[in-house]
Amino acid sequence: MKIVVIGGVAAGMSMASKLKRLKPEYEIEVYEKGHDLSYGACGMPYYLSDIIKDEKTLVARTQEEFQASGINVFTGHEVTHVNAFDKSIEGLHQEKPFKKTYDQLVIATGASAIHIPVDNHHLKGIYPLNSLQDAIHLKEALKSAQTIAIIGAGFIGMEVAENMIHLGKTVHVIERLDQVLPTYDAPFAKLAEDALKEAGVIMHLNETLKGYEGLENVKHVITDRQAIEVDLVIEAVGVRPNTQFLKDQGFDMLPNGALVVNDKGETNLKDIYAAGDCVAYPHLLTQEPTFVPLGTHANKMGRIIAEQLSGNKDAYFHGVIGSSILKVMDLTVSKTGLTMKASERLNLGLKYVDVKAKNQAGYYPGAELMDIRFTYDPKTLVIKGAQIIGKKGVSDRINIMASIISQGLTQDILENMDLAYSPPFQPVWDPLQIAAQQIK
Repeated sequence: MKIVVIGGVAAGMSMASKLKRLKPEYEIEVYEKGHDLSYGACGMPYYLSDIIKDEKTLVARTQEEFQASGINVFTGHEVTHVNAFDKSIEGLHQEKPFKKTYDQLVIATGASAIHIPVDNHHLKGIYPLNSLQDAIHLKEALKSAQTIAIIGAGFIGMEVAENMIHLGKTVHVIERLDQVLPTYDAPFAKLAEDALKEAGVIMHLNETLKGYEGLENVKHVITDRQAIEVDLVIEAVGVRPNTQFLKDQGFDMLPNGALVVNDKGETNLKDIYAAGDCVAYPHLLTQEPTFVPLGTHANKMGRIIAEQLSGNKDAYFHGVIGSSILKVMDLTVSKTGLTMKASERLNLGLKYVDVKAKNQAGYYPGAELMDIRFTYDPKTLVIKGAQIIGKKGVSDRINIMASIISQGLTQDILENMDLAYSPPFQPVWDPLQIAAQQIK
């Protein structure tokens, strides 16, 4: 059996490694456009500020290690065409064409940073943050830059803004929407925005990028309101699946190019699977294919595909519910399941409760308030979503809520759940249970 993988970062190498352990006799070939394999892209903002000092620590396994395990890895090989009929791929390596056949194909090409088509985008000093090489080049450029403009206030934009503050930079964040973190409900996004503003970040909301000015290097960011003098620009306006080379080849895709797969990782074309940031996963709550580009899903679906290819047809991906967490200065910002914004967009008729509660017993030193919002079905009292923001105790609780929501549990089950109690860790009534009580 010959397995060909396109893409050698999270999903592709997770699949290849797992499958090689399950079926060492399989021939596995990986074709990667770049030269970096299996690295932790989520750590790149912290590498920029030297919290993570060496980029090598972001690399899980090297090409040599994969080769030693029996996985044939070809870097610098860009696949440009997939032929599902004769089961082959075509591409370029150092401008020379190549063609390879497969028995089963796995597409794991990831996603690339969206470039905004504005005036003078060609100027030097405008950087994406999409790959390990992007991070290495940007870190070097930051040494001689003081005023930084970040375009976009999503997850990456917020994390980069914090790390620029750690470096002592003057930071402008420019966002065309009226809030940061657009997947969050506005009151909770405002808490994250205020934390950055308090740290010194200059926020420009409801402000649209129009272009750049400069001779050779960027000197001004031009918006629909003003010109902002800068030394360097970091664009973080989101990502687009790397599937342009698959257009018009019969694949089922979302409008943004994300490949639609089922719970086994199968595309609509025979013997072709896909995983990672180029994929739209089944959503557990809405049953719709959803583009959620996170390394957690990439690794899970990669392993599911390996199980499928090894013959375990019972393995399947349970679906995403939109869980996320990020650090914004001294706040932990998290969500899982459906927000009210999602409910309104999808006309689901959900309701919500908001609660402020302390992470531990109020009499125990160091207690901190956290903000909690639960969304729920008013007819069944099934909890459908949670947003939690606070300084302490957030990460454990959002993962509890991911479990509650994934299992379709009601508020009374959470309210009466036997959660561990001790004053240094939580009150007698955990904040989650206090929020569940408010649903009644």
